[in-house]
Amino acid sequence: MADLTIDIVADPVCPWCYLGYTRLKAAMEHLGDDFRFDIHWLPFELHPEVPAAGVPRSQYLGQKFGSQEKLNEVTHALQNVGIEAGVEFNFSDKDVIPNTKLAHQFIAQASRMSLATPMMTALFYAYFSKGENIGDQDILVRIAKEVGLQEEDIEDALSREAELLVEEKMERLAKLQIQSVPTYIINEKFLVQGAHPPETFAEILTDITKEDGA
Repeated sequence: MADLTIDIVADPVCPWCYLGYTRLKAAMEHLGDDFRFDIHWLPFELHPEVPAAGVPRSQYLGQKFGSQEKLNEVTHALQNVGIEAGVEFNFSDKDVIPNTKLAHQFIAQASRMSLATPMMTALFYAYFSKGENIGDQDILVRIAKEVGLQEEDIEDALSREAELLVEEKMERLAKLQIQSVPTYIINEKFLVQGAHPPETFAEILTDITKEDGA
């Protein structure tokens, strides 16, 4: 039995993080019972400058990509890649790019109940498939309850202490020069970046197991 700890640095509004986890999960299932995985999620803000209320997606990303036509092209390509991975990307003119700091506070709180992965995947689905604003507190509270967090957990997630904890984690990651997501830190020393295909992930994890003597 090989034990692998995987710290996933991600933002729930990052489409490649959603694809990356979906592909990683497929690789882990392929590797089967010979491997035991311990998954943790670490916070990263893809759009830290976005205000708490969020900004219109088409406006924000249209400027980022240079034109609405380029954004449409990138969006269509992303949707096609998603179909291959079994991920449904739905976008509309009403979509909002949220500030995700509060979402990260909920993910951090969920990790204390071993619910971080269900919380993160629920956020991915809510944002990318249902078009929900996951920067909105009411939506986050609803998703947290659906995942299994209790009232006291939600209060903790909304606290100043939770905010400081997320900020501290992000500062630590910044010192490691992690500037893009998804990034995977395996067994606290092997760094893997990008949303690799499942077969590539499986090869990487197998090679790390051999090199690390797991």
